Amino acid sequence: MNNPKVSIVLPTYNGSKYIRQSIDSCLSQSYTNIELIVVDDGSTDQTAEIIKSYKDPRIRYIRNEKNMRLPRSLNIGFAATGGEYVTWTSDDNYYAPQAIEVMLEYLAGNHFDFVYCNYYLVRVKGENTPDIMIIKLPRNPSASFRYTNPIRACFLYTRKVMETTGGYDPEMELVEDYDYWIRISKNFIMHHLDQPLYYYRDQPASLYNTRVWDMRVVKLLLRMKHDVADAKECTYWLKKAIVSKREKFPLLHRIYAKIFLSNKIQIIFKRFRKGELSLSEAKLQLSSMVNGVKKEG
Repeated sequence: MNNPKVSIVLPTYNGSKYIRQSIDSCLSQSYTNIELIVVDDGSTDQTAEIIKSYKDPRIRYIRNEKNMRLPRSLNIGFAATGGEYVTWTSDDNYYAPQAIEVMLEYLAGNHFDFVYCNYYLVRVKGENTPDIMIIKLPRNPSASFRYTNPIRACFLYTRKVMETTGGYDPEMELVEDYDYWIRISKNFIMHHLDQPLYYYRDQPASLYNTRVWDMRVVKLLLRMKHDVADAKECTYWLKKAIVSKREKFPLLHRIYAKIFLSNKIQIIFKRFRKGELSLSEAKLQLSSMVNGVKKEG
């Protein structure tokens, strides 16, 4: 290995609570030839001050004057990278000290282009000591794309992968990584490294926990976009999720909801599949149905 540069992109928005730990975990890596591209998406808290307090020349700070959202912030960050290998991390998560070194040796030593790793799930429960458990990911991600994002949060890939795949899709916000991994898998083998090298913080204010219903909708549209699920299957899963929000209603009300929800949902999915609705239009219509149920429930 000839000491190649590794670029880490760190997008953030109002991430002052945890971003120092995230930055420190990048700068304290055992592999030191890194650059850290921090993209501040118009934060209004103390995020900018925290980032500017670092004097390490490996940090590059980019600030969006208006909030561009995560996929565009990722694209801005990756456009500024110069490393032979690239990755990104979140402002509330952090790397194990040897994460970059281990992943880089695995890629370079085997002439691979993409690696993803197991991780530690850190469950935050108020002020109590968090619970930490190891999450082991599947060895064959292609078999799992139909149901979930099997790559998750710890990965490293070559510039060739980035240049071949292109940027993150702004329409796929909330599942922009899931979409990106599927696109990568069409051209590259994705190798699993059976080691936990990353700490993923599961906390109430995380993007996943605050927008879980929107994420469910766009995940299903994503699966249809990539032909890993059809309208009938997507209708089943969304209907089941929505009806679960009505459990406090009488049985007849829930049966009525199942019948009419199924028809309405399936029509939207079929129109999206035929190209009669754009992804944004389908997402808006499905989210409107979900949000209506949330208000009722």
